[in-house]
Amino acid sequence: MSGEECSDTDEFSFDQSLIDAIPMPVFIQDKKRSFLGINRSFRDFFAIDQELFVLSDLYELLDFETGAKSREVDTMIFAQGGEESFEATVKNPGNTERAVIFNKASITGKNGEVVGLVTTLLDLTEQRETELQLRHAQKMEAIGTLAGGIAHDFNNVLTPIVGYAEIMRIMALREGEQNDSSMQYVGEILAAAKRAKSLVEQILTFSRSREKKALPQYLHPIVKEVLKLIRVTLPASIEIRQEIDKDCGMVSIDPVQLHQILLNLCTNSAHAIGEGQGRLSVRLVKGARDRQGREWVELSVADNGTGIDPELQERVFEPYFTTKEKSQGTGMGLAMVHGIVTRYGGRIELKSEKGKGTVFHLHFPCVLPDNIVTQVKDILVHPTGNEHVLVVDDQAAVLKVTSKILEILGYTVTTCSLSREALAVFSCNPDEFDLIITDLTMPSLTGLELCREVKKQRETIPVILCSGYGEKLSGEKLCEAGFSSWFSKPVTLEKLASTVRTVLNESQLIADTASSP
Repeated sequence: MSGEECSDTDEFSFDQSLIDAIPMPVFIQDKKRSFLGINRSFRDFFAIDQELFVLSDLYELLDFETGAKSREVDTMIFAQGGEESFEATVKNPGNTERAVIFNKASITGKNGEVVGLVTTLLDLTEQRETELQLRHAQKMEAIGTLAGGIAHDFNNVLTPIVGYAEIMRIMALREGEQNDSSMQYVGEILAAAKRAKSLVEQILTFSRSREKKALPQYLHPIVKEVLKLIRVTLPASIEIRQEIDKDCGMVSIDPVQLHQILLNLCTNSAHAIGEGQGRLSVRLVKGARDRQGREWVELSVADNGTGIDPELQERVFEPYFTTKEKSQGTGMGLAMVHGIVTRYGGRIELKSEKGKGTVFHLHFPCVLPDNIVTQVKDILVHPTGNEHVLVVDDQAAVLKVTSKILEILGYTVTTCSLSREALAVFSCNPDEFDLIITDLTMPSLTGLELCREVKKQRETIPVILCSGYGEKLSGEKLCEAGFSSWFSKPVTLEKLASTVRTVLNESQLIADTASSP
């Protein structure tokens, strides 16, 4: 805003209706630095009653730092004229912080003397929030890219761990060593590898907003994992107690969302306890049967913090409702918790007493592990075959363990660590192979490119894609690329055996149909 000119060097007047028409908050001062007036937008911005407001109290609307900066700039402009701008944070009624720019410009008389000062406030709050969201989106995109790379390498490491552990288990079972202690060790290795794979999927879910997966699972590994994580972030003055029943039953839930629930409740408890000595208790037990005979799993989070006022307890699950400072919460945490719990058929109960603490009881319906193989004898029942499979992967360990599993299942295996070498081997005799299993990310030729090249020579050859990124590829994209199926690393023996046999059976059926008159 450029400096204004006034007809009188001692005093000046202004049209109130004119400044009221300005959409931005405005206030005007004379050369004695007395406040002469404000416009309608200024009154609305600070919720000022025109009749009760004293203009001399204007600086009191600003915090100490902003008020001092405003006085400093005012002094400079009254001394030398011109205009000046600075950005600051102000609070309007309700203690709501707004990011604004103060634009100050001198008002000069005919002789060039500064006779007044006009200040406008430009509200940038929405712009700053949009910029913050954009930066957050860019950061999450970068995290997603990094997480994808880490997941790829980590799954390549897990593949031989899972593969060789399953080979050892099969060999022990075939030799009748079911009760050997080594079988227990192998089981622990597989359980740990499965949990590691789940962690990678959780990282990808957080960073890429992947589709949520609800699967029957025991909650105690996830609860213990969250407690280890929260222990690092909480002050040492807060004691964490846990009562975990490993046999309380299974729940169908997305593990990432259970992470979100626990982290949110534990963080809220920590805020309620504050900086003093306190106690956070997490309990996982089998709940009582309901009237319909259904079994429930109960997960509770309790603290001995400040508690919640009775009149507020009914509102804690409302979106955007919060009793915290703006910088400490958005009011969406408990609303999110409530939404997740009810989405999976559960319910949540709150018990709190002012000054004595709070307990959240979460009840989830038990589910039966229908799709989980629990009998030892089933481990040996895997579909086998005698076809010739070409396996392509640039990771030697992955290549070796995959070929070993296929050989145990009865297949003849040819391996190639270079995709162009695999293409050359296939080109020499396209009819020699019954199936190709290829990695996705490889130098020279990717799995997608290799699939296209072999299809040019033999259109009916089935190809299975093996990906270390754990990305969800749609069936439509797979069909367009020419793949018969796909699986993500680390692949289990059961998954590999069933996928290979299914694809080969379907390929044979198509061939028989095509050859029949």
